[in-house]
Parts: sequence; C-alpha cells; structure tokens
Amino acid sequence: MSDIYVVYDSSWRFVYQNRAQREAMRRAGVDPDDAMGKVLWDVMPFLAGTAGEAGSRKAMTERIATEWEETYPPDIRLQGRAFPTSDGGIAVVARNVSEQWKAEMRHRTAAERTSALQATTAALVTAMTLDRIAEVIVSKGLQAVGAFAGSVALLKDDGMMHIIASAGYDPKFVHKYEQFSIDEDFPLSHAVKSGKAVVLRSTEERDGRYPHLVEARKSVGSGAAAAIPLIIDDRVLGGLGINFSDGHLINDDDVEFMTTLGQQCAQAIERARLYEAEKEARAFAEEANKAKTDFLTTMSHELRTPLNAIGGYVDLLQAGIRGPVTAEQHLDLERIKRSQRHLMSLINDVLNFAKLQAGIVQVAHVELDLDDIASGVEALVMPQLLQRNLSYRFVSSTERCICMGDRDKVEQIVLNLLSNAIKFTDAGGVVTVSVSCNQTTAEVSVADTGLGIAEDKLRAVFEPFVQLNRTKTSSNEGTGLGLSISRDLARAMGGELSVTSHVGKGSVFTLKVPRTLTT
Repeated sequence: MSDIYVVYDSSWRFVYQNRAQREAMRRAGVDPDDAMGKVLWDVMPFLAGTAGEAGSRKAMTERIATEWEETYPPDIRLQGRAFPTSDGGIAVVARNVSEQWKAEMRHRTAAERTSALQATTAALVTAMTLDRIAEVIVSKGLQAVGAFAGSVALLKDDGMMHIIASAGYDPKFVHKYEQFSIDEDFPLSHAVKSGKAVVLRSTEERDGRYPHLVEARKSVGSGAAAAIPLIIDDRVLGGLGINFSDGHLINDDDVEFMTTLGQQCAQAIERARLYEAEKEARAFAEEANKAKTDFLTTMSHELRTPLNAIGGYVDLLQAGIRGPVTAEQHLDLERIKRSQRHLMSLINDVLNFAKLQAGIVQVAHVELDLDDIASGVEALVMPQLLQRNLSYRFVSSTERCICMGDRDKVEQIVLNLLSNAIKFTDAGGVVTVSVSCNQTTAEVSVADTGLGIAEDKLRAVFEPFVQLNRTKTSSNEGTGLGLSISRDLARAMGGELSVTSHVGKGSVFTLKVPRTLTT
C-alpha cells in the first residue's frame, strides 16, 4: 500500500513496517532494520509532543480508534489513524497529504494577501500627501507582505535618496541612513538606479552579495530582503525597502506580491505629487487673479474720478454756468460727453469681467417675473433705437414665467443683448424681445435682422475681448467683453446663454434661467 503502515506491541516495540514506513524512517535519519523490536519513543524521540504521539497513546490506553494530523519539518503533512490490535498493541496508518496541504496554504496565503493588498490600496486612495502615503506603505504594506521592517525612499533631482518613512528599525539606524547617494553599494540604490527589483531570498544570499553590509544587517536582526523600485510611466520615483525576519525564505509568490505593492505605491506617490503641484498652481493662480483684480479695482477708481470730473464740467459748460455756449461748442461738448461715457463703460466692463473671473461677484437667487423684467428694458434702449431708426417688438409669454435669479444681473444681460442687437442691425431693421418658459427653464430671447454671424464664429462670440465684424472703419466700439460677461452671469445663476444665427438674416441670443414654483 502507498500509505504508511506500522504495528507496535503493547510495550511500543516495532512489530511490523511496510515499505512506505521504512522509506519515511530513512528520510528521518533512522535505520528501519535497527528499529525493529525497539521502543518507538527511543528510536524516534522527535515525535514527542506531536499530535501523532497524542493520538497513538490514546488508542493504546483507551483501546479506541483515533485520528490525527500533524506537520513535520521541513514541510511534510501527515493524516493518521491509530486503532488497537487483538494482542494489546496498536496499528497506525498515515497518509502523506503534503501537496494538498501546501496548495491549501498557498491558496489561503494568496487570499489573505489579496485582502491585505485591497486594504492597502483603499488606504492609499484616500491618502493625498506623501507623508500619509508613506505611512500607509510602511504600516499596512509591510504587514501585508509579512515583513518585519521596511522603508520608503524618494529619489531627488540631486541623485540623493531620502527616506521619508520607515518601520521596524532602530531610530539610530534610520538616522544613519536617512539619505544616501544612488551610487552607494546598497540594494535600494541598485534597484532605483537599474529600475529592477533586487531580491535577496535568504540571509545567506544577502550576506554573500553584500558582505560589507553584514554588520548593518545583524544590527537590525533581519534576514532575507528585497528592494522594489517605484516606477510610473518609465520614471523611477524611488524605492521600497523590505526586510524579513531571520529564517524567512522569499519565494516567487512573495516577489510577485511585493512588485504589485510597489506599483500601487508608485501610483499613489505620483497622484500625491500631481495633487500638490495642482494645489500650488491653483494657489498661485488665485494669488495672481487677486492681484489682477486689486490692480483693476485701483485703476478703475483712479480713472473714474477724472472721468466723472470731465463729465461734471461738461454738464456745467452745457448749462451755460460759465457763460454762453455756441452751437458748435455744444456739439464739441456733446462729443466730449459721449467719449467720457464710452470710456466709463469700458472701465466698468473690464472691472466686471475681472470680478467674475475672480469669483467675487455676488449673485442673488430669488423669484423673478421674466416678463416684467423684459418689458421694462424698452424705455432704457428707446433712444438708441430711435437714433438707429430701428423698430422694436416685445412678445410676452402665454403664461406667467417665474424664474430663480438675480434681477439686476438678468436686466444687465438683457440690456447687453439689446445693445449688441442695435449695434449690428442696419437702419430699418427690427429688434424683437420675447419671453417663454417650459417646465424647467424660463427664457428671454433677443432677435435682430442684422448682419448675422458665420457658423464657424459662433463659439468665439462669447470669448473675452472678441469683436466680430470690426474693421478699421467700423463705428462699433467696445471691449468685446459684453457677451462674455453676460454668459458668466447667466452661469452664475445656474442658467445659460446661447446663440443661433444666419449670415445676412440676423441672430437670436437666448438667456435661459432655472424656473421655480409658480406662485
């Protein structure tokens, strides 16, 4: 039979051994022929304290069948059964289940490692700083791989390796190797420099490859070791040093797991670096934006003061307070006043744009009657309509359109759209304002019969400082900020500003604002 079979008499002397038993005894360093007739415990004292001994003694004393399972060094697993014989002794049958047991242990270890790796990865995902990531690596990561000590080192531009976190080492040892050159004859240096893992599978292999580090190795009490490069997109960020206890032998499963852990660590470190870079860039941009806004606010104040003075003195002159004014002088003063108003409008546009970009414009969200707002702007633009000889139409909604927004901002947008429509519509044309609404949005549209906009230019109309159809002889003045400001204001209210147009037929700009419950 392939299973071990052995019989003992009532005094534990060997009575019978089959071929499998004799081979097992030889592997254990015992002569099976010499053992015959001798007491088991004298021949094989190493069985003392094992499950096999306990099961056999119970079968002998209680005269009952027993079952047991035991692992013998280095890695033999036996399942045995002992049962009493008719002459007062016992017979023992044992089956070698080492391969099944090893497979089960590998499966269990793989499952445990997978679970540990998932926990480590989850912790790395939530870690956003290098310090926190390093802490996760040396705590959860080392535990997952079964190491007793380890460290994380980053490669700096000067070619120096800097340990940013470690665990399991004496603080004096850590301080001594806190930073070192990538050219040092160390496993971690070699791994980072070559981009390949350095695996020292046993204490003997480690001491053989790095004899100059034997004393350092003994000082921390470690055995087998590995140095894993942290690589992202073919760039080596640093390395992960891993140390195992004396007696541990690194196998292929260990290497695969450590490599996977290194990949996870590299991704987390790169994510943290990108996050820090983005945070710094955002802070710099915010500071620059604040400086720009502060500058424009100051310049606005400095420019408005003299412009207001100019306008005031023009009003005094036109009123005749300084003396009679001729018709020609009235015309010149009106030109001065028009230029003053134009400059003031430009300054206001630039300042409003800067505030919107800086996010410091306050927007209210209250219920508004869109028909009421749209119908009220006619009086404000009537002088421009008359001057350009344009017709004006207002089409109210069929139901009361209540929306959620800021009244001043909605009115500002509609006035901007009307000013543009008037500016780009030739005499005899028509400007139409209409209001409508559906279940989700309330809309006000401003349509004109003007020049229209080419399809490939439609997106550009909302970009800052863009003015279409401007030529050296064009009379259309402005900064090109009106539509950009209007769109930003619409979005700040949770709405949108869009345009449709056909060249030679005119354009339709539509402001959409979220609706609220009708009251």
